[in-house]
Amino acid sequence: MKNIFKTMLPILAMAACVWTSCSDDKDKNDPTPEKPALPTITVSEPALSADNTKAVVTVTPSDDTEKWYWKCEPKGESAAAYTAVTGKEETKLEIPIDIDKDYVLTVYAENESGKSQEAVKEFIFKYEDLMDELVEFEIKNLSAFSMDVEVKKGAKCAKYVIGAIIKGYMGKDLETGQDKYEEIYKEAEFIESAELSLNPNKDYPMQPYNWSDVSATFNEQTLVRSALQDKDISESKGIILTALETDETEVVVAIYAVDAEGKGTVFTKEVTVPDAELNGQVVASIEIPAGKIALRSFEATFTADANCAKMIVGQTDAGAIAKNSSKPFAEMSVAEIEASILKLGASVPVTYTQPFSKEFASKDMVPNTKYYVYAIPIDKQGKLGKIVYTGVTTGRPTFEGVGSITSVSFPEQTSPEKLLVDISVNENTTAVRVFWETSVPANLDWIMVDEASSNVQWIEYKVEDLGKLKTEENNGGLYILSPGSTYYLRAVTVDKDGKLSEIVDLVAKAGKGDDGIQTKAAEEEEPPAEVTFEGNGALTLEVTPDDGSAELAVTKGDNTVKVYLVKYASDAMPDGGNIRGGVGITDIVKGQEFFQNFDPEAVPTGQVSLFLDASTNTKTVTDYFSNEYDGTYGGDARIFVTLDNAGKLKIADYYIYGYGTMNDNISSGN
Repeated sequence: MKNIFKTMLPILAMAACVWTSCSDDKDKNDPTPEKPALPTITVSEPALSADNTKAVVTVTPSDDTEKWYWKCEPKGESAAAYTAVTGKEETKLEIPIDIDKDYVLTVYAENESGKSQEAVKEFIFKYEDLMDELVEFEIKNLSAFSMDVEVKKGAKCAKYVIGAIIKGYMGKDLETGQDKYEEIYKEAEFIESAELSLNPNKDYPMQPYNWSDVSATFNEQTLVRSALQDKDISESKGIILTALETDETEVVVAIYAVDAEGKGTVFTKEVTVPDAELNGQVVASIEIPAGKIALRSFEATFTADANCAKMIVGQTDAGAIAKNSSKPFAEMSVAEIEASILKLGASVPVTYTQPFSKEFASKDMVPNTKYYVYAIPIDKQGKLGKIVYTGVTTGRPTFEGVGSITSVSFPEQTSPEKLLVDISVNENTTAVRVFWETSVPANLDWIMVDEASSNVQWIEYKVEDLGKLKTEENNGGLYILSPGSTYYLRAVTVDKDGKLSEIVDLVAKAGKGDDGIQTKAAEEEEPPAEVTFEGNGALTLEVTPDDGSAELAVTKGDNTVKVYLVKYASDAMPDGGNIRGGVGITDIVKGQEFFQNFDPEAVPTGQVSLFLDASTNTKTVTDYFSNEYDGTYGGDARIFVTLDNAGKLKIADYYIYGYGTMNDNISSGN
């Protein structure tokens, strides 16, 4: 249900809550190793029931609680006795109270190790402070980039979720092509997100919005959380109020307030984000230390005067600034540059309390290129101050380190996959970056100083780890992807100040010339000998055909140890046959992996099976067939292969359904 706010609602009920804690002597309560840790217990802020007669609180004992106790009594009195509750379950207490009376609620938990610290809440609900609504809120200090929302929580409100959502945008109807307003804020979806914020999914506890159980002020950053449950509120993602488009932006500020009975109600206000106007007096400045400039990053420090509450900071380049102008950057005035930066300034402001530093880094930044850093300060009233910006040129390679490589040698390469190198350095060296590849890129100097190339084009080894490069033990040495190729090795040292020395050709340093080093070629494995079918085994095959089946009787002949059966479907044909798509008997047998890697002791696999073992001389089976040979198409086949006393194979006979056996097409003895 959506509530429309009145111009002024009754004042929030004030609940003055004071935490106090008491603990017994530490030595008395410390658990022994055989006992559980001392329990803990927390109590929510008291809320007033709907009928104004009870204070409602949630008590949460820790998992190691065995029993917990509570009492609530008027302040200054001590007549109430503790009520004991067994278990560790979260419990809601509904405590009868009188309006306009101060109360003290005390709870503590207990287990065999001892008693927890007491949690104490002092509270009062006053008649004159009771509000008609669960919450009241007011939007203040609105600017093109920022706003503050001051929320007053009523006594009947247990907790609330607050969020800000862009109301919608002007799009196109896909069917008609006409302009169509697309709504983004939908109340049902906000309620769903609010419930998820209060009760995050245990597997992935993402909270869309922030919630509170006290009156508080929220800003453009805390109006959208989009962070996991364990993150601090300061890590909220925030909402960007000003879009890059020229359309005005309308924002819905929505609150989902929950009463003591758990019933939620939505309250909303809509606000139009104003155009950016530089009407404030707050002043900011930017400093970029020379020592904080790298190839693809730099760090800027932002400072403002005491009236600064927030600040928008960003980094851009001349092209992006000029994109919002009809002039090239070099011809733009300061006012035109500031106006363009205002359009770039669509981001979540940083809350300003003191000077702060921010690193700007991106793999898309180009070394030795000029960028611009800007700041838009915002005062406590939401007014924008003067825009400040300054240029900064990213770093370029420098090799001024005092480390050096004193000697290099290459131990004998024993494995084609590893190249061994023995590198010695001077006492000023802390690490060595090693590059090894089959060619040297033209921009190697950029690569060696670029941290983004680490573990991609070079690897940095600490001095104490250099010994690993001269042995293959413990995965040492340089891994070679192309054994037998010429490799080029380059290296720089890193000193204690992080400075690099000049690039050194390690092969040349070792006295082996300027043309790289030839790596050991991989030894070529001889292909396995091709299995031939020239054995002297023999068998007799008798076939009795039937409709769709055939009886196959096989008897070993002389010099035969085993008989293998190859079952082949579909397109078999006699060797030398001329059937399109047909496969000859010999090719079928040679194509079996079992015969390609033949081992007489191995168990047959695939389409091959052992038909007659060493102790069996004859066997008759009935087999069934689907594809019949007709001279145009091949057919199903059963092929018998013998193993003779010399361990050689022979294709002794076969039966092709619809064709017959090897020799007489009906029965044969071979």
